[in-house]
Amino acid sequence: MKELRVVLVDDSELIQEYLQRALLSIKGCNVVGVASQGEEALLIIRTLLPDVVLLDVSMPVKGGIEVLRELREENSEVIVIMFTADPAPLLKQTCLASGANYFVSKTEFRQVVEIFAELQRP
Repeated sequence: MKELRVVLVDDSELIQEYLQRALLSIKGCNVVGVASQGEEALLIIRTLLPDVVLLDVSMPVKGGIEVLRELREENSEVIVIMFTADPAPLLKQTCLASGANYFVSKTEFRQVVEIFAELQRP
């Protein structure tokens, strides 16, 4: 099983805590960084070079799509899972067209668990 280094980005402390607990319960998943907004996320991602970024779409100042686009300009290797409360098809299409590997609604967290299981396969 492959060990995955994860950076979690969400502006809600409650969601951050929930996601950290959930991700830590997945064997081989190691949360190496947490950010609350876009600029902080970019700094942490550039510094820690994670395998996976779980990225909230809606954040103040610099949103997830903007962060995603900047990441794709400089690093196409990191796996990005866009995580949102808005499952609108147009938003999904925008995220995927901007370079997201996955798009998951916050109400469907089990999909994130499935994605991590898939990523850990040799």
